[in-house]
Order: sequence, then C-alpha cells, then structure tokens
Amino acid sequence: MSSWLGGLGSGLGQSLGQVGGSLASLTGQISNFTKDMLMEGAEEVEAELPNSRREEIEAIHAILRSENERLKKLCSDLEEKHEASELQIKHQSTSYRNELQQKEVEISHLKARQIALQDQLLKLQSAAQSVNSGAGSVPTTTASSSSFNYGISHHAAAFHDDDMDFGDVISSQQEINRLSNEISRLESEVAHWRHIAQISKAQGSNSSDQSEICKLQNIIKELKQNRSQEIDDHQHEMSVLQNAHQQKLAEITRRHREELSEYEERIEELENLLQQGY
Repeated sequence: MSSWLGGLGSGLGQSLGQVGGSLASLTGQISNFTKDMLMEGAEEVEAELPNSRREEIEAIHAILRSENERLKKLCSDLEEKHEASELQIKHQSTSYRNELQQKEVEISHLKARQIALQDQLLKLQSAAQSVNSGAGSVPTTTASSSSFNYGISHHAAAFHDDDMDFGDVISSQQEINRLSNEISRLESEVAHWRHIAQISKAQGSNSSDQSEICKLQNIIKELKQNRSQEIDDHQHEMSVLQNAHQQKLAEITRRHREELSEYEERIEELENLLQQGY
C-alpha cells in the first residue's frame, strides 16, 4: 500500500514537472514573440523617421533648385537687358552727336551769313549818311536790337531748362530758327538802307548826320558783342550737356553692375543652402 502511494506520488510529480516545463516553454515563446513584435515595431518607426526627414530635405532641395533656376534666368534676362540698354544708349549718343554736328555746321553757315549782312548793312548806312527818313528808321533798328537780345536770353534759358539728352538738339534747332529770323530781318534792313542810299544818291544829297551814324554804329557794335557772347554761351552749354550725358551713362552702367552683383550673391547663398541641405 505504501509502495503504491509512493508510485502514485512519483507519477504525479513527474506529470506536474512536465506541465510546469510546458508552461515555462510556452511563457518563453510568448516572451520571445513579444520581443520580436516590439523590435519589428521599433524598426518600422526607425525606418519611417529617416524617410520623412529625407522627403522633407528633398522637398526643400527641389524648392531651392527651382528658386536657383529662376534667379539664374532672371540674372540672364537682366544681363541681356543691360547689354541691350548699352547698345541703345550708344546708338542714341551717336545719333545725337551726328545731328549736333550737322546743326553746328548749319549754325556756322547762318552766322557767317549774318556777319556778311551786318557788314553790308554797315557799308550801306555809311554810304547813305543822313537822309530825312533816317530818324524814323533808327527806332526800328533799336527795336530789332532789343528783339535780338531777347532771343539770346531766351536761347540761353532754353539750354538751362533742357535736362533730356536730346535737349541740346532742340536748342540747336531753336538757335537755327532764331538766326534765320535774324538774317531775314537784316536782309530787310539792308534792302531798306540800299533803297535810302539810292534815293540819297539820286537827290545828290551831301548833308551828313554824324549823330545818327554813331547811333547805328553803336547798335551794330552791340550786335557783334552780343553775337560773340552768344557763341561763348552756346559752347559752354554744349560742354555742360555733354558732361551730363556722360554722367548719366556712367550712372546707368553702375546700377546694372550693382544689380548683377546682388543677384550673384543671392545665387551663392542659395547654392550654400543646397549644399547644407545634403
């Protein structure tokens, strides 16, 4: 009886030992499975983080690349505009210079004609000497002198008021128109004094009026002085306009260079950002 109970207890102990081993084995498998699941989840999380960061960097890189291309195109367009502006400025400068030279030649011819008419007028006035209608013609000559002086001052003021590059061309045309009017006036006055000289010669008048002759000579002298002063003023204004034109060209060139330099610096900054993004 005691042996039978001992065998039963031994069998139960072995059975319980097997069950405990099975439970321990099952617990170990569950623990290993749980660890594997946790490791896989951690690996997935770790894999997802670099992918999101990589996508963010690639998106920033694409934006910077697009901005870089846009700035390069803008810089190229600005360079083309700069070159086109320089060519246009050079073309306009050449055109204005040629037109100014033509106007200067025309002005020189008109002034030569004016001098010749004034000399002819002086000779006719000296030949006519004194006639009864001489006193009535003097105020006309004086008024013409006043008109001449007004033309000079108006011409000088026109030069000061013109700030555009083509202002000198317009002023030259005004000068030509003024000289043409002055020449027409002198031609009329020459014809008038020629007619007086012919009448005086036909009548055989030998009387003289030195006072009237002196007045006319003084007027002519004043006209010559004004003409000389006008030439000097005109040359000075031409020099000032040329200097202003050169300064404008230099300022435009400087601005274009500064803009190009700024865009180049911006491009370098973007390239550095691209390199840092990688």
